[in-house]
Amino acid sequence: MRKTNGEIAAVIRERICLAGQEENLLLHEGQLATEFGVSRTPIRQVLQMLAYENLVETRSGVGTIATPLIPAQRKSDVRAFRALLMAAAQCPIPDREVPGRVIDCLRESIRLLDGAEGPDCRMIQALSAQLEALMLLVADHIVSTALRSAYWRHVRWCLHPGFGALAEAQVEFEALLQDSLRLAEAGPVQPVLNRMTDVVVGAETGWGRF
Repeated sequence: MRKTNGEIAAVIRERICLAGQEENLLLHEGQLATEFGVSRTPIRQVLQMLAYENLVETRSGVGTIATPLIPAQRKSDVRAFRALLMAAAQCPIPDREVPGRVIDCLRESIRLLDGAEGPDCRMIQALSAQLEALMLLVADHIVSTALRSAYWRHVRWCLHPGFGALAEAQVEFEALLQDSLRLAEAGPVQPVLNRMTDVVVGAETGWGRF
């Protein structure tokens, strides 16, 4: 069955995250179109989606590449991520109760974390589902768009060969998911949003340690 744009984006996103700091990670439209059995048009749409997340960029004379991580900016990148998490916590959706889709995403994240693939693959897939749950709880589009970009940049830093911290954070992340699911099933939005945005705020351990 042909993959949707979202499914193609998930595969490429995971590929970029797992590539670490591999230089010249080129993303050829033609090769990707052949790989996924689609025309170049949906591939361009996917790459545009990933550009919004700051995962890819286009360079003249080179093509589309994975956006490089800049070691000198690592600490400022983490500070930006923390600031955006705090901003997101202040922008809850107006619903009185957590939407069912949020609960579905959290359950999917827990399921993915226990999957059969390698630990980094499982974490990336589970983080993706958790991020979708978080996005459904944030009302401000500007904040959510910026947070999505900072979120994936943070995941990439956690997988960076020099600063790897993702695999050892699984216990912490699983606790976050279980707490979030319990709160989501209880009903009110704000407690869930507070828990889902404290993953690094005020913490210096796990995948927030830098």
